[in-house]
Amino acid sequence: MTHSFFGGVYPATRKDMTRRKPMTRLSRSPKEIVIPLLMCSDGLSTPMVSPGDPVTVGQPIARRGETGAAAHSSISGRVFIIERRPHPWGGLSPAIVIHNDERNELYAGQLPPLDPRQLTLAQMLERVEAAGVVGMGGGAFPTQEKIARSAGKIDTLIVNAAECEPYVTSDYRLLLERSENILRGAQALARCLNAERVVVVTEGDKLNAVEAVERRLRRKGASRVQILPVRTCYPLGAEKQIIQTVTGREVPPNGSPLDVKCAVFNVATVYAIHDALFQNKPLTHRAVTVTGGAVTRPRNLWVPIGTPLRYLLEACGGLKETADRMLIGGPMMGIGLTNLDAPVTKDTNSLVCLTGWEHKPDVPGGVCIRCGKCVAACPMHLAPTIIRRSLEERDLNRLAQYHLEDCNSCGCCSFICPAQIPLVETVSQAVSLLKRGAENS
Repeated sequence: MTHSFFGGVYPATRKDMTRRKPMTRLSRSPKEIVIPLLMCSDGLSTPMVSPGDPVTVGQPIARRGETGAAAHSSISGRVFIIERRPHPWGGLSPAIVIHNDERNELYAGQLPPLDPRQLTLAQMLERVEAAGVVGMGGGAFPTQEKIARSAGKIDTLIVNAAECEPYVTSDYRLLLERSENILRGAQALARCLNAERVVVVTEGDKLNAVEAVERRLRRKGASRVQILPVRTCYPLGAEKQIIQTVTGREVPPNGSPLDVKCAVFNVATVYAIHDALFQNKPLTHRAVTVTGGAVTRPRNLWVPIGTPLRYLLEACGGLKETADRMLIGGPMMGIGLTNLDAPVTKDTNSLVCLTGWEHKPDVPGGVCIRCGKCVAACPMHLAPTIIRRSLEERDLNRLAQYHLEDCNSCGCCSFICPAQIPLVETVSQAVSLLKRGAENS
């Protein structure tokens, strides 16, 4: 049984360009990879190598200090330099640049795989942190901290493979092609968290993935694991919305999934947890969708982390026409990209290159006609048009009453607005204004 959540929109999915294309490896590794020291939302990592040092695949090259996440070389070669390089999140970030020797030599210091029958929470936390696993659905938060906070406090573990962003199919292909490892990782995670059930959520139109998971479940007799296909509605993949869809429970304002005894992990994160525990592989590669109307041959690729985005585009035949907009992530919440020299990071699930006809033109917002569509579409029960008016009036007292902290920047309000007012940016500006007001008071 599924439940519904308030609001949401139905953008054209436009996944047909890549949904039937299996993940493929690059025919040749890039000559150079760039591993940013900013790999998670927690902050910068601390480098463990120096220019001139030889490295191998899977070798630790940065560690978590007070902030950051462990990072590993995804190729073998030699450290060329540590300097500031373009980052896909915007701006420049310190990064370790490695020149490829094309030998793909594996790191010899890896620990042995763990026994799933004797796995403990402490072992899981240690291995997940050492492997540098972070939230790979966009949050990029250190996964071991999320596991530690959730242990013994949940009854439902949700594996998020909903992937409701248009164009993106990397999670779908991962679930379809590597479902056995994903289920094994989810079961290990559920045992350590003491969860009563595991729900793998995907969209109802992804029947191939649903059938693949169901076959695995029947063969293994995993009674507390289920695959749940749900109706496509954006932003189904958001944490609070997927919890409400699966359980009917609503996370309270300013609350967390733990308040309703749930934990949500992206399917790529669960796959990385499996590899860290049972195959002794740190997080060095990930699935990336390269797609959009401007791309010559859209594909799903399995790529080394640190690969320059320009190289991925070249592997897909380049652009067949000028891209009007390039994004990391989908068109609803993706980050605008200005430099293709930025590398693939641990949370990079797609490179989307759009032509002019594929998105709304960037025109100045019109006059609000007070139609209420943004209010009806907001899944967090906010009123973007009222927030906009209060922002224009610089009324901090009113803004403080509108629960702006609940905005997840999903973009539903901007998408649905007939006047093309950039409402999601407006709410973001209101949040910044409130923060400045609090700091100055």
